Amino acid sequence: MTAKTYDIVIVGAGVIGAGLALSLAKEGYTIALLDAQEPSLKPTNPERVIALSEGSKRYLLNLGVWDDIAAGGAGFIQHIAVREPQNIGAVDMSHQELDSDALGYVLEVRHVLSPIQQAFTDNITSMYGVRCLGFMQNDTGVCLQILDDGKQLEVQASLLIGADGTNSFIRSFAGIQTYGWDHNRLGIVASIACEHGHGNTAYECFKEEGPLALLPLADGRFSLVWSVAPKTAVELLNLNDEGFLHILRNEVGDEIMAKLGRFTSMGKRASFPLELRIAKSFAQGRVLLAGNAAHTIHPIAGQGMNLGLRDVAVLVDILQQTWAREDLANPLIGQTYAERRRLDTLAVAGFTESVLETFASSLLPKRWLRGQGLHMMQSTPLLKQFLLKQAAGIGQLEGLKS
Repeated sequence: MTAKTYDIVIVGAGVIGAGLALSLAKEGYTIALLDAQEPSLKPTNPERVIALSEGSKRYLLNLGVWDDIAAGGAGFIQHIAVREPQNIGAVDMSHQELDSDALGYVLEVRHVLSPIQQAFTDNITSMYGVRCLGFMQNDTGVCLQILDDGKQLEVQASLLIGADGTNSFIRSFAGIQTYGWDHNRLGIVASIACEHGHGNTAYECFKEEGPLALLPLADGRFSLVWSVAPKTAVELLNLNDEGFLHILRNEVGDEIMAKLGRFTSMGKRASFPLELRIAKSFAQGRVLLAGNAAHTIHPIAGQGMNLGLRDVAVLVDILQQTWAREDLANPLIGQTYAERRRLDTLAVAGFTESVLETFASSLLPKRWLRGQGLHMMQSTPLLKQFLLKQAAGIGQLEGLKS
């Protein structure tokens, strides 16, 4: 069996895998991009939505695809309002405090993926509808066995990168274990229209069962992401639209509803399980992990895709170095990548889990402390500036090169 040979093979053609392929192709590497599915660029209901930070926008701008991404429709997060309804304390953040166009952007996944694909160069070979059977590492690289249209083929490369999601085949076959837990929560998603529009504001409401986020879409609607217990999720999904919106109004609280007016309509609802899953190693020899294959975190604060794009930025930065170009099979590539991504990943996961734990109790002393904590964040300029830079992904972006 004759193996096709590339510099790098990437398994998983979502935003992270495709973005990595384009970034590395622009560095002159030959890339094979594989996926079990054809990328879907059709509209969905509810829309598949992601939140990108200002830091991620800057990376995509440098990659040359941001203008086309934004042309598909981007909701600007210019203000963030953090509330715990029926409790004291609040945090309000504005893009003006960072002198940027926005703190983040809300986009449909298809509007991000399509411009990346359209920018692909000749040194990217896309192979869709293929199934990975396994791989072997040797002194010079990795040999990946795949099934393509019923035929077994081999693909040879110096590096194999798994960007194939939470249930990564590449991670599993490499024997890389994960740690984390199931949150015993479901995320309910839907698109919601309101009477007064969103005013480019994202709302984060903390409830006992979990956070409720309203993210501004390009067309004036909100994208709802609501974390609830499984029993509550079943009840909410079975309600008619009027009943669902009635409960949503009560959960959001009078202060926010006074700004939004009535909820006027909504699209279809869907749900997905929430979990924390982090690979114990981001690299094993010449096999590396990126995106959700390396880390799946709670969607609070919308950091998942941004964390994955920072994986891309760091890996590309390493592979730009002369020592890496001279020997792609150098084990220091994987070791350096894993070391540089560990701290950022643990910091983001630790922050999200700590916030979830902090707001999980309804005991009055803890509620009072939470309110005081929100008040302190709002009234302490240095702390608020730090939080702003983290929320916008600028602080992490500045720390990527080390």
